[in-house]
Parts: sequence; structure tokens; C-alpha cells
Amino acid sequence: MKDYIVIDIETTGLHPDYARIIEIGAAKVIDDQTVAVFNMLVNPEVAIPENIINLTGITNEMVVDAPIISQVMPMFLLFCEDLPILGHNIPFDFSFLKTNAMRLNLHFEKNALDTLLLSRQYMDYQNSYSLSHLLKFCSINRENAHRALDDALATHELFQIIKHKYMDTHKVIELRPSPLMWKPKKQSPMTDKQRKFLLSLMNKHKVALDFDLDALTKSEASQRIDGLIGQYGKGY
Repeated sequence: MKDYIVIDIETTGLHPDYARIIEIGAAKVIDDQTVAVFNMLVNPEVAIPENIINLTGITNEMVVDAPIISQVMPMFLLFCEDLPILGHNIPFDFSFLKTNAMRLNLHFEKNALDTLLLSRQYMDYQNSYSLSHLLKFCSINRENAHRALDDALATHELFQIIKHKYMDTHKVIELRPSPLMWKPKKQSPMTDKQRKFLLSLMNKHKVALDFDLDALTKSEASQRIDGLIGQYGKGY
């Protein structure tokens, strides 16, 4: 595989039903060379947890004026074209991107290769197969760890090293991306208790209603409640 989109995202948590994307980074690779990049912060419309701020360096102030995911996803899909994708633990990134695409009624089906699986298969005797460990082992420089574009570009370099140093030529020729599958859990609607509590928090802290309240799912309502409590406290 010589033509692909290498992807990394940063999020507010680990599961797409409950967490939000805060940054998308990607590079378009043609004939093994980077020809274009995509790098955008995303306003998650909820407060970013402190542990995520500490991990990524992405603060609430940095995303407050950033576009929301419904604005970013169409641009990102246009950037991807019909190319396969590459990532380190790519099912994680795909699950978030696919979930958000489905929420927006956008088509996002992709074939992919995963450098996590490839490194486990071809790079023996590693203490860890985390991206950070493998980059250090391969002497790949990454200026900003846990920032989406830097991680994506570093993953591209890792893939090139795996192909040219650790794989036999015939294995590289046979290397083919496989279809990615992700089926989000069925979403339950917001409960009456959540609706009342969310409205009470918004009224208490004078937060404007700038979204469709009745369209919220149970998990989305929980996110917004947690975000308001994290930002203002319960206020009681």
C-alpha cells in the first residue's frame, strides 16, 4: 500500500458513545510521500476533562472558537477521497469518525491497515507496542506527542520503517488493506430526569440553549451535564 490517508484523532474520552473528538490530524500519502495534510481542532461543545488537557495540551480556550464536528466532518471526508486509511490502533479512530459520520448522515466506509497489528506481527520482542515506544525504538522524532497531526505523520514514518526494514519484499507486495467495521450501540433517548437536570443547570449558570434539546440521546445528555458540572459545578 503506497497511497493512503494516515489518521490520528484526539478525544475527550475512550468511547464514541460518550466522548467527543477535539482534534483530527491526517496526511495524504501518494507513492509513499506526504503530499497534503489536514489539521483541525474541533469544538466538542462540552468541557475537556483535566486529564485530557494534561495529556494533549489542548485546552478549552483553544477549542472555544473552533468549528464543531458537523462542520469539520464534511471537510475531512472530502480530504480522504476514496483512499484507504492507516493508523496506530485504527479501530479506535475509525469508531469515532464513523459514529460522527452516521450521526450526520454521511457515508464513511474504509479499508485500512493498522500499524499496531503490523508491529506486533513483524517487530518481535518489543516491551510495548504503544506508538510512543515504537517511535522511540525506531528513532522517529515527534515534536508534539498526543497531537493529532504529529502522531499521524509519525505513524506514516513508522509504517515506512515496518515495510522496508521488517517485512520481506513479497510480504510488502501482498500487503492489502481490509474493510473496517463499526456498529454503534443503539442510542436511547434522553430521560425526563436528565432533561430537567440539564435545564436546571443551564438556567442556574445562564447557559444559552444553542442546540436541539429534544434530539439529545441519553449519552449526549450525560456528556452535556458532565461538561456543565465540570465547568461550573452543580451550583447547589
